[in-house]
Amino acid sequence: MIVDIDEIKNVVNLLVSKDRLLHVEGTAKFAKTLARVHGLDENIAEFIGYAHDIFRDINQRKLLKLARGYNLSLTDEEKLHPILLHGKLAAEFLRFRFNVDDEELLDAVRYHTSGYKNFGIYGKLLFLADSLEETRNYPNVNKLREIAFKDIEMGYFEVLRNKLIYAIERNLFILKESIESWNELIRKRKGGSI
Repeated sequence: MIVDIDEIKNVVNLLVSKDRLLHVEGTAKFAKTLARVHGLDENIAEFIGYAHDIFRDINQRKLLKLARGYNLSLTDEEKLHPILLHGKLAAEFLRFRFNVDDEELLDAVRYHTSGYKNFGIYGKLLFLADSLEETRNYPNVNKLREIAFKDIEMGYFEVLRNKLIYAIERNLFILKESIESWNELIRKRKGGSI
C-alpha cells in the first residue's frame, strides 16, 4: 500500500481543531515509534495515526449525515452519541479518498477507540498509540507505555483493561467491540496464548 503522509496531514489540518491536532500528531509519532521498535512499517503506522481522528471534531448532525452517505448501519449507542461514529467514518473516508483496501488497516482506524476482537497488529498498535501518546496523562500511563514498547499484545491487554475499568468507574457506555475484544483476550489467556 502506498501511503501519502503529506496528503493525510493536509486533511487533518482542515478537519481537526488545534487542540485535537496535538493529539493526532502525538498519536502518529507514537505509532511510528512503536512500529520501529516492533519491526513494523513505520509509514503505515504514521498514516493511520494521522487518519484515526479526522472526523472527531465534526458536529453530531454532520456525523449522522456522513454515516447515511456512507450507508453505515448505526447502533443504538451511535444514534445517541454520534461521536462514536468518528472511527467508522474515518475508515470509510480512507477507503474512498485514499483507496485503502486493506481491511486490517481499516479495522485499525474503525475500532481505534473500542478495540476489536479480530484486530491485527496495526489495530493493536493504533489502539495503543491513541491511548498512550505523549499528551495523554493519567495514572499508570508511563507503566503502560513501557509495556507497549516491550510487548504489543500485553500492552493491548493492559490498556483495554484500563479503559474498561475507567468506563465502569464513571458509568460510561462500554461498546460491544470492547466487550468482545476483552472476552477474546481472556479466552486466549485461559488457553495460554498470551
